[in-house]
Amino acid sequence: MSATPPETVPTATAAPGVDALTVVDNAELSRYEGRVGGELAAVAVYSPAPRFLVFAHTEVLPGFAGRGIASAVVRHALDDVRARGLTAVPLCPFVARWLQRHPEYADVVHRTAARVPRDED
Repeated sequence: MSATPPETVPTATAAPGVDALTVVDNAELSRYEGRVGGELAAVAVYSPAPRFLVFAHTEVLPGFAGRGIASAVVRHALDDVRARGLTAVPLCPFVARWLQRHPEYADVVHRTAARVPRDED
């Protein structure tokens, strides 16, 4: 049985000068992937739950730092969270800082008292 390929969505929110950036949700690996010219450039790793995506780690691969790629991946991931009617739990410091700079995404953040939410929350 072959797996369904991840959804590919071209993203134009990276810094100027960045080659075409494509962001995909690779659900099999529980991560959003940013690719530049087909090459993996950044990932935002999450743990899925029925109503949440818990963002645990964001990483930019060597050679791609400082180009706005991680920000573009996080923006796409949170747009996807919103479109799917989920909420995000930003345990990753990068995602948490990004959200502080982008209050227009406050509606997708799950507010808890310093703990990871349970499904019944």
